[in-house]
Amino acid sequence: MLQLENVSVYYGGQMALGGLYYNFEPGHVYGLVGPNGCGKSTLMKVSAGLLKRYMGNAYWQGKKIDNSSRKSIAYLPTNLVYYRYMTPADMGEFYSDFFSDFNRDEYRKMIEFMGLASNMKIGSMSTGMIAKVRVAATLARNAELILLDEPLNGIDLLGQEQIRDMIRSIDKAGRIIIIASHMFDQLEAVCDFVIMMDSGRVIFHGDIGQLRAQYDMSVSDIYRRIYAQMYQAQTLGGMMRW
Repeated sequence: MLQLENVSVYYGGQMALGGLYYNFEPGHVYGLVGPNGCGKSTLMKVSAGLLKRYMGNAYWQGKKIDNSSRKSIAYLPTNLVYYRYMTPADMGEFYSDFFSDFNRDEYRKMIEFMGLASNMKIGSMSTGMIAKVRVAATLARNAELILLDEPLNGIDLLGQEQIRDMIRSIDKAGRIIIIASHMFDQLEAVCDFVIMMDSGRVIFHGDIGQLRAQYDMSVSDIYRRIYAQMYQAQTLGGMMRW
């Protein structure tokens, strides 16, 4: 289990997370959604053990998250970190050297599935092709916690569906997958829980199947209605009616 207890983060006096509590349970794919700047990436960095300066507590498998936690956490950040001279095959070797849980065969299958040449220099690839390589390298780890921050950014529609197919194919037993995005309609089909954030806090969450049944609409439509009402309340002085 991933547990966040009263976690607050400030950047130069600006709040990124404000007293956030949440428990992430194994066996689920969580969609972490909200507008840009709502705290999604900061939550992911705390969960990945990359942020040291925060208030509150973050626990992974009952222990406070630290450098040693990373061996069972696979994290895909938003920034493009790669070596231009490498090929996808080189990236596989690189990840294999650093992560004992990296599955080379799965990685190779993912690269082939997405139609990428394993010997093509990454420096000559498009932004979307590079994004596919990075997603494949992250998903090929047999990690118990997988954090994907905006994994579909810069990827064409076919590539997005390929990545959704790969996420669907992962054995969820004993694993937690968290996918952050500001475009939830692209991810609803692969998530079973949704967490909506605004101003560093969770404002709405729940089981996707139950929410669809309760409100008789897609969770993407619920998302749009909630944030539209919030925008109206903030800009026009209206009141939230959700």
